[in-house]
Amino acid sequence: MDNTTATLLSEGENVFRLPLSLKILCISFYSLLCIFSVYGNLLVIMVIIYFRRLRTATNILILNLAIADLLIGIFCMPFSYWQILIFDDQRWIFGSALCSVLSFFQGAAVFLSSWTLVVISFDRWMAITFVLAPSMRLTRRRATYMVITTWIFSLTMALPLFLVTQQVTEEGVHRCVEKWNYFHDEESAKKIYSYLVLALQYSVPQTVLIITYTYIGVKMWNSRVPGVGSASTKKIIVERHQSVKKLIPMVVLVSALFAICWLPLLLLFNIILDVWPELNYWNYILYLWWFCHGLAMLHSIVNPLIYFLRNARFREGFLFFSSRIMPFIKFDELRLLTDNSRRPYQRGKGLKMMAYVPIASSSPPKTKTTMITQHR
Repeated sequence: MDNTTATLLSEGENVFRLPLSLKILCISFYSLLCIFSVYGNLLVIMVIIYFRRLRTATNILILNLAIADLLIGIFCMPFSYWQILIFDDQRWIFGSALCSVLSFFQGAAVFLSSWTLVVISFDRWMAITFVLAPSMRLTRRRATYMVITTWIFSLTMALPLFLVTQQVTEEGVHRCVEKWNYFHDEESAKKIYSYLVLALQYSVPQTVLIITYTYIGVKMWNSRVPGVGSASTKKIIVERHQSVKKLIPMVVLVSALFAICWLPLLLLFNIILDVWPELNYWNYILYLWWFCHGLAMLHSIVNPLIYFLRNARFREGFLFFSSRIMPFIKFDELRLLTDNSRRPYQRGKGLKMMAYVPIASSSPPKTKTTMITQHR
């Protein structure tokens, strides 16, 4: 984990420290990431809460994902890099309380993000598998239960970090480190937890994402629309199939971005430094840490960016709120998210087929223009 790595790195006398110019670049980099992450994910939260049509079951999961990314932007980005990259003696300046609390929320946020993606994939899998069984689809109540479950699981898995992360004083310097002295064999306990974190934060979620979205892709490309008694119902199913076909490249991109951004950091902390401890004394270990950590933090701004680029309704909502915060942003009027779009959602009339990228439930499109913006 971050804090143990900091202590090990401080023991390497030959480790190349960052010059002042790179420290300034580092602070600027993380500051910008923090601003974009907090702002972007707050926009996602506000848009979903403000516009009633966006308060669907799938978007409740999207809201939870935005909260997870917001936690990373608040608790991970502003604090975690100072001890490693900025101070040559790798001191901790934020106090003993924040030492334990921040480590706890960092771990919980990553668990929450990864398993929310898993829940979203199950939602899309059920929507495709049980096309003609509305009772099997995710409702807002079920989505709320799933969100509560992911929170309980994430907080439970991160609890050991709260218990073992402590502020210690060595030669007059405060450091935030992990002390596994609750266990008889501290080294074994640390390794077991590290492997468990890698499995449950990354390996298992990624395996589930690959399986579910592969199944969806195969099912959508190879299946035929079943015969139904109602022509309107058949039309809805056809449109649903076409919608998901357009989304397969998107969900593959989302899964790949999560995998690419988090894999280097999780491997470095949980596997590589345990298998090759001499890497802690490598001259460029700080630069490797910066690359892995910065890439992981970058992921928290990816989701709002995807919503903005791929979803016309979210893009309009982002511009709507941004124009009120920053006057230089020009926004004329709401078109897709008008006052009429804030009426309560009517079950059975929507095509909620956006996997990961939220498309609001709405009445079947009546014009060509609506069809284009729906799948832009």
